[in-house]
Amino acid sequence: MYGKKLIKRVGSLVIVAVVVAGAFTMLPANEREAKATAVIEELPQVVITEVMYNPATNYSEWVELFNPSDTGMNLTGWVLKDSINTTFGDLSGIVLQPYEYIIVEDTNILNDNGDTVYLYNDTYSQIDSVTYTTKSTDNYSIELNETMGWQESLVEGGTPGMPNSVMNAPQTTPEIKEEELPWGWYVTNVTVTLTATDETSVKETKYKINGGDEKTYTEPFVIEGPGVFTVEYYSVDFWGVAEDIKNFTVMIANLSSTLDVTPTEVNWNETHTIVVKNAEGNVGLYAPREDTPRKEGTSTYIQWSEFLFDVSGEWWVADFVDSVECNAVPIIVNPLEIEVNATPDEIDYVKVGKEGSIATIQGTATMNGEAPAGAKVRLTYPNGDSDTKDINADGSFKFLDIIIGQKGAGKYNVTVYIGNETYPDASGYDVMIVNTVAPNITLKENTAKGGFDIGTVSFEITYPEDGLALLPGNNYNISIYKGDELFAWKNNTGTSNEEKVSFDINNKVLELNSSMWEAGDYTLKVWVDVTGDGNWEYVGEIDYTVNAAPPVNLKILYPPDKKLDVLNATANIQVIQLQIFGGNMTTYGTPDALGIGENNENVTERIKVEGAVLYSPPRSAYEYWKDGIWNVTIFPTTGKSKIYVNVSWDDETANETIDTVKGGILTIEPTEIIVETPTEISIKVEDRQTPPNYYPNARVSLYYEDENNLYTIGEAVENGTKTGNGSPGNGQTGIYEFTVSSKYADRNIIVVAEFQPPGGEITYAYGRILSQPAHDLNTTLIPEKVMAGEMTEFNVIIKRENESYSATFEFYILNETELTKLHEGKLDLGTFTPIPYEGSAGNYTFNKYIEEEGKYYLYVRTTNKKHDNMENEPSFDVSKASVETSPGLLVKDIDKDTAVIFTVKWEGEAVNGTLLIKGVTEVASFEAYANDTYEIEIINGEGNLTNLTAVATGNITFEFKSAKEGSIYADADGSLQVTTPSIEITEPKEKVAFLGEENLITIVVRHPLTKVGAEGLNVEVEVPGSGMIPVGTTDENGKLLFGIIPLQTGKIKIYVEGEFAGSIDVWIGLKIIIPSDLEEDKESVIVVTTRGGKPVEGATVKVNGTSIGTTNENGEVKYTPEKHGKITITAEKDGYYPATPKTVEVKKKPSTPGFEFIGIAIAIALIALIYRKRRR
Repeated sequence: MYGKKLIKRVGSLVIVAVVVAGAFTMLPANEREAKATAVIEELPQVVITEVMYNPATNYSEWVELFNPSDTGMNLTGWVLKDSINTTFGDLSGIVLQPYEYIIVEDTNILNDNGDTVYLYNDTYSQIDSVTYTTKSTDNYSIELNETMGWQESLVEGGTPGMPNSVMNAPQTTPEIKEEELPWGWYVTNVTVTLTATDETSVKETKYKINGGDEKTYTEPFVIEGPGVFTVEYYSVDFWGVAEDIKNFTVMIANLSSTLDVTPTEVNWNETHTIVVKNAEGNVGLYAPREDTPRKEGTSTYIQWSEFLFDVSGEWWVADFVDSVECNAVPIIVNPLEIEVNATPDEIDYVKVGKEGSIATIQGTATMNGEAPAGAKVRLTYPNGDSDTKDINADGSFKFLDIIIGQKGAGKYNVTVYIGNETYPDASGYDVMIVNTVAPNITLKENTAKGGFDIGTVSFEITYPEDGLALLPGNNYNISIYKGDELFAWKNNTGTSNEEKVSFDINNKVLELNSSMWEAGDYTLKVWVDVTGDGNWEYVGEIDYTVNAAPPVNLKILYPPDKKLDVLNATANIQVIQLQIFGGNMTTYGTPDALGIGENNENVTERIKVEGAVLYSPPRSAYEYWKDGIWNVTIFPTTGKSKIYVNVSWDDETANETIDTVKGGILTIEPTEIIVETPTEISIKVEDRQTPPNYYPNARVSLYYEDENNLYTIGEAVENGTKTGNGSPGNGQTGIYEFTVSSKYADRNIIVVAEFQPPGGEITYAYGRILSQPAHDLNTTLIPEKVMAGEMTEFNVIIKRENESYSATFEFYILNETELTKLHEGKLDLGTFTPIPYEGSAGNYTFNKYIEEEGKYYLYVRTTNKKHDNMENEPSFDVSKASVETSPGLLVKDIDKDTAVIFTVKWEGEAVNGTLLIKGVTEVASFEAYANDTYEIEIINGEGNLTNLTAVATGNITFEFKSAKEGSIYADADGSLQVTTPSIEITEPKEKVAFLGEENLITIVVRHPLTKVGAEGLNVEVEVPGSGMIPVGTTDENGKLLFGIIPLQTGKIKIYVEGEFAGSIDVWIGLKIIIPSDLEEDKESVIVVTTRGGKPVEGATVKVNGTSIGTTNENGEVKYTPEKHGKITITAEKDGYYPATPKTVEVKKKPSTPGFEFIGIAIAIALIALIYRKRRR
């Protein structure tokens, strides 16, 4: 093992070059253990491999270092230290070459009974270290082994500068791909693979053939025969440890010699005479898989007569010339074919225990038309198991009652053979197929939302035979494809990939979830192996779609499984946590985004919780946290039911459900009672079973809800508790009857039921009875019509039982929406401030202004909430004042210092007050439209401004404040429009200008009311490719004529006093050039150009509406008129303005001389001929 090394001593160093090359990866253990320990996270740049700290007398201590890389390391500045920081040796000027060992010597530095050796680089970073704790045997070093542990050297004096004695050599194993025949020779070239293993890493493997040059093994090599070949090989590991040289011998026969054999191909069971010629040594005839010759001979000519080939396969005639030479010739003995016919050809798989799961496989076998004597039949099942029996004398066979439910789907191979089962002399086969069948796969739920982790996709997967769960207990592969891409899969017998989608199987249900659903179309494919043989019995698929997320999305964060139990009254005040998103996961449903006002105003309209709760949570039950997360306090009431959460955001909605699990159910009649009115109440206690169970021994109690604490049990209702005994009204059929009179109005009565099913847990159920005021107040309100913003005195008459009613009241003015919510029990009057009033004995007054128009109602209740005018609230209408102006229109830049009269009325009557004009500003006079306001006094419905100038367009609007004290401004109907002049482009009429030529444009500017031309207005144009260009001012008639030569296509935009007035399209115009001598039946050329004269290719030319072709690169198209007369020619092309149609005269073609005379003569001749025929 310890071969000769190249050693040189330099001062206190011994440098040892182990002749190696290349770089290797080493995966060390985490901890070196033995007499020394160290922790190595990864292999250092330089490794401490051996320490001699207890040398023989008169010898130095030394430390061995090794460079485990393919790069030289300059150790200048590096140091070795012991545990007390004493420097060991000197590394200055030393370059440690790749895979080289060095020995660093020093004297009396290291402690024999324990010390630590540190190696630091030139930046004083620790590179490696080793700690030993016990004294070693004298003159024995400690060595690093291949598991990164430390051991005492196996040799005295250690192994300085060499691979350590405790390291093991690699082990190399040869493998030859081809088969050696039983008689000891190969009959083909051979491929050799050398496989080396080592505890760390193999550096290289060497080999040579027949003593030739040594080669480095990199890949399998081929030995080409014929001949005898000896291969020597060994391997060297990472640390330079070499294994002993090993060898093997390969003998390859010569198949190309002069050895001649006949025959070389026969059929099984035939008798032949074998002739061998040109043999040179000992000859043997070998049957397949036999190492003893059937025949032998030594002559150059050999004959074996009437030899029976009783085994099919490859026979060999081998001529052993000597120990290193063998000639060989094969004789191919073909097996015979047996014809096999098995039935049925195919059947469908059926689950074991079900009809159709047992089958009989039968058939016949013939060879040369007869039953194959001595044949056997083997039925091989899909799992590889088989049954074998003899063929009947008539060639028939039968396998009875094969349980395909156990054997599985796939190929059932029926093989008939004679002789060796593996190497038959005659054989044939047929296949019966047991087909896979589709399982029942049904989409159960799909709430997945693309771009979110919200929702789930679930399927029910069952046996088609009986509907039982298919996946549990069986082997399966479930794969999801997105298009052709394998997207995710779960395989309980192999690898799975659930990074994008997770799979959860619960009995019949397969549930898919995702941390981020990807929108798209998917296919779920299911393969199931119920027999465990690796073949699928059930194969099916189903398509589904993950839709892109809607504009609003809702996720239930708590409870995470979306399930709640109904608990005891104290614990039943529960919090659900919701997260609201917009169209993506970074757009959150914050209060601002949802339009929820201060103090959770409108929150119950944006986030509604309904269903199995005591009542929909009021706004005090909502708390916003962050990132669209809301905590909502609820009180579940009923088991095996649902709580519905609905979110509304910008007219879009989202919803989720929470299931209640444990809990009973109460049926309460009635659910509303009138305060201080004895009322009979019936409460049924049951559960959600089918049919339901009634509970005769429940404890049922009625409590007022605590007025100051949400959902909290407060004072007990008098006569409101019963413990059931099964008697009528006290638990019989689960019904409990009470007669109670409520002490408080506008208060919830919470019904609490507690019962225990036989053998079960204590169960709770809750319900609500609303104690309402007596709706017995009759209220009259005057006036019925009110001006918006006007302080109005209202007179209220209150009666009860037709008598004036005196009490302390709360007055509330409600709009129609608020009134509806009041009637639905959804209005929180605690957020309203009652209106102060005066009066007594049923006659009261209050003063109030209403800013917004609409219908309003007066709701009145006593301060103890026991009496109100619900469903009988008087109403009044609020409407705006209206404003008319004269003139009714102002025109910017025309109307200057204009007097405007403002007329203000309400309900057709003139009013007094102040008009706020919005859109005018006061300078020396007044300017409109401007972003400012001005107030004018309105007396008897009229006010005016005498010097108003229109400087900008817009609508002047109004607010009006009544002269009555305490009134405020409110919007008034009506407006005064400030508009632009009426501008008409009179030329060109088609609103078209042509590129590259002067175009005359005429505009006329008029006052839209008076139709009078506006003089002196500045006109500018914006031409394609240029900025704004002044072109003049309008004359006394409001007219302006100007010329433009546009150089680019596009639009010419016209502005009057900076206001856009209209536009003219700039086109490249076409022009038609027609020859002056158009003549019937004569070809002419029509040319189409731009109006500037450039030929246009591809223009369509039409004559009288019919195309005659398109122009060539010269703008030409040929035309031959078919008749004389007038024609109209047009030309057009996409992107060009059509040419002006041209109407021209096509001349009549010249007459042929004498033609008229010939025609007359022919006509006369014909007449004469006809006349003669008639005479005959």
